[in-house]
Amino acid sequence: MIDTAQPTWPDTALVVGGSRGIGRQTVIQLAARGVRCAIGYQSRTQMAEDVAAEAAEVGPEPVLVRGDQGEDPRAFVETAVEQLGGCGSIVTTAVPMLMGRLLDVTEEEYRTAMDVQVWGFQELVRAGLEPLQEVGGSVVTISSLGADSYASYYGAIGPAKGALETTVRYFGAELGKRGVRVNAVSPCLVDDPSHSIGIDVPESFGDVIDAVAKRTPVRRLATSAEVASVVVALLSSSFRMVTGQVVPVDGGYSLLA
Repeated sequence: MIDTAQPTWPDTALVVGGSRGIGRQTVIQLAARGVRCAIGYQSRTQMAEDVAAEAAEVGPEPVLVRGDQGEDPRAFVETAVEQLGGCGSIVTTAVPMLMGRLLDVTEEEYRTAMDVQVWGFQELVRAGLEPLQEVGGSVVTISSLGADSYASYYGAIGPAKGALETTVRYFGAELGKRGVRVNAVSPCLVDDPSHSIGIDVPESFGDVIDAVAKRTPVRRLATSAEVASVVVALLSSSFRMVTGQVVPVDGGYSLLA
């Protein structure tokens, strides 16, 4: 029997890192599907307000939730639940702005990366478990090919992303019986200038971007909107049998890594 039912989404979503890049596109695409979002952001209030205004043009007006995933991730969820009246899905694109080789990583940078990518993510899920269970909701986080392939500029983040992917698999196994799904999307480099805001990017990084694009089978980098479309799909009823997975969205780059 062919299933012709249209996909559905929970009524509400918390998008941490929703003020730019993949998070911004996720908010807008969810709003266009009738989902009311809480935009979680750390410091760029004007950017968050701009995203909320753009999303309100195509769907329900989002609310803004300021916080820090590495410092107090539970506050994001608690505030979102209060303002939205629930939390049917959680997306987090949060990542600390750290670049450099593993040999140069400081203890502070290491702890920051792990606090945001691993502990912070765990706490988001645990804090949101009750409202997620109520509606059979799901969680999507953003990983990276740097989790299992070497990237010279990813010394602090790569190991943290590897731990993040393991956490996704463990949550997928443990929370399925509670009706909650947890997945990750793993892009390569993304064609979006907003990803470099706040990062001291070396001049040579442009050469890296060009080389990656040329090596990618589709001969270009994914855009934030293209990555977000996979995030949004994973939150829908169409993917209700998918959990604990890391989905590459990289134009085939990982096939050659």
